[in-house]
Amino acid sequence: MPAIAGFFLLCSFSSTFMSTTFDFQIIAKTQVSGMSLVIAQNEDAFSYLTDELDMPTLPNGSAPVFSDTVGDFISDAEHAHLCCEYI
Repeated sequence: MPAIAGFFLLCSFSSTFMSTTFDFQIIAKTQVSGMSLVIAQNEDAFSYLTDELDMPTLPNGSAPVFSDTVGDFISDAEHAHLCCEYI
């Protein structure tokens, strides 16, 4: 019986330590100074970039933004219930 109790305890703890997923990954340091890259991590995030914000994207799917406007982008994304990871 203690083995079963341990198993259920392990299952209950593993559900509390779930990983966080992000909709966007923002890369601050690029080869072009003053520019950051916004990379959509899922289809909804990419649709937000292209349809809602009308941002142009590079062939790899990332969107270049000025480093000065990254804070505004994060704020706008949060209003749309999207989460950003800033690297």
